[in-house]
Amino acid sequence: MSGSKVAMQSALYATSQPEVVTSLVLATSAMLLSTVAGVLLDGSPNSHAQFPPWLRYCPARAPYSNRTTTASTLSFDFETRRASCLVLYADSGTEFVEVRLVRGAARLRLGGGAVLEAGSGLNDGRTHSVVVGLTSDVANLTVDRASMQTLPLASRTTPAAKFSVYVGGLPPEFQSGPRLDELAAPSVAFQPSFVGSVRNVVYATRCGSATAAAVDNEVVRMMSGSGVRSGVDDSCADYDPCQNSAPCLSTDEGPLCDCSITDYVGPFCDLGWPFSFLNGGVTTTTETSVHDH
Repeated sequence: MSGSKVAMQSALYATSQPEVVTSLVLATSAMLLSTVAGVLLDGSPNSHAQFPPWLRYCPARAPYSNRTTTASTLSFDFETRRASCLVLYADSGTEFVEVRLVRGAARLRLGGGAVLEAGSGLNDGRTHSVVVGLTSDVANLTVDRASMQTLPLASRTTPAAKFSVYVGGLPPEFQSGPRLDELAAPSVAFQPSFVGSVRNVVYATRCGSATAAAVDNEVVRMMSGSGVRSGVDDSCADYDPCQNSAPCLSTDEGPLCDCSITDYVGPFCDLGWPFSFLNGGVTTTTETSVHDH
């Protein structure tokens, strides 16, 4: 057992019911400072990273089945310059946890219409931390270990479930057809993709009473994905050819202009309506076209 896990258990054993999520948040945040494991997403179509399943609730057969407290956290660090995008999505088929940026603020959305928002200006390209803390009746959203928002939740009656976890977007099979209908929140498939890095994804679950509990703490790594960059250089910082306010995406192949949020098409999103019959959306610049432009 690692020293960080022992420290987390010691801190949690002494907590009372209202302090459980806060204790997990503090312990998880401290762990993030010494852990590095993440992905760099380029924001291209279908860009996403899939992580191992997350068990939000304690199994019914877990020790301390007469527990008075069940708490879990899902946490990560991120960097981006995109103000509105999907950052992380977890789905069990009946329940979901969605974290996205909305005009630079972190927004947590859960089933039943529960929404929390914290932080601002998080699309500044700097590292920010997010911790989602959940008990059976309370949700917490903590940004940068300082801005915390809390929301009561309706009592849970469903059994323990594993959540599929995606970062930055969803695989293409969820864009339409039966797989889209399988999502607990189908609208997530149409959120703008994330551009930037997500690191230190940590799952932590506490099962037991306030005085005796079992804590499972796990740093997880990507299992599969698409649009995950192998390099760290920012090609858009060196040269941004995109026109008409189109975002520039840094890829291993060089700058890529995202025309999907503009009324233009072309390699640089500079061709207007007469050319709209051409393939729109994201187009990759080439070395020749960049120098000829």
